[in-house]
Amino acid sequence: MADMAAYRLRVELPDQPGALAHVAAAIAAADGNVVSIDIHELDAGNAVDEIVVEAPDGWDVAALGQAISETGADLLSCGPAVDRMDPMVRGLRYAAALIASGPARDTLELGRAVLELTSGTSAWVSTKAEAMAYEAGRRALQHGGPIVMRTDDLPTSVKWDVRGPVWLLAAPGGEDDNAVVAFATRPPALRFTASEIERVECLLTLYGLLNSAGLLRPPAVRR
Repeated sequence: MADMAAYRLRVELPDQPGALAHVAAAIAAADGNVVSIDIHELDAGNAVDEIVVEAPDGWDVAALGQAISETGADLLSCGPAVDRMDPMVRGLRYAAALIASGPARDTLELGRAVLELTSGTSAWVSTKAEAMAYEAGRRALQHGGPIVMRTDDLPTSVKWDVRGPVWLLAAPGGEDDNAVVAFATRPPALRFTASEIERVECLLTLYGLLNSAGLLRPPAVRR
């Protein structure tokens, strides 16, 4: 029996009855076994599903992509599935990591969480003043919530590693002088989904509440 490996597929498909069943049938015909499915809403009547599949090591991904396209769907990406953690467990771990990080590392933990939640290619957290230097940051702060735009207006530390515009998500968190903006990037072919944006928005809301409650600040000195 061939060695098996776990793959994470991102498939864009019509948001209509039977579409996912056709994709699952194509995966099964290619000797893949569906382990889990995470459905993300997308605009224009489409959805993006993250499907974890067990298949023979060295799977013919090109042939799979062709088979999926014949169902009317589109294989956006295929990579190793290294994490099958339950989303609720992951979210609680993010909250615990933020609280435990302290003021010196809270934004580092926040950036790491945003990167994992979005499966982004990069993620970082900026102060309010730093975020205002970029159009996405200004728009997110003005809007008071997450925005997504296709842009090449990026920090130099990120821009050197990309070619042309990327999808950039900017989400504000915190209040007044303690406000921050979390950013994440994705390639042009991998749009952020409504579900991913909502998850980041919830994470930033949690960050703001923890910050306002003083749980991310140094403890008061007792005299």
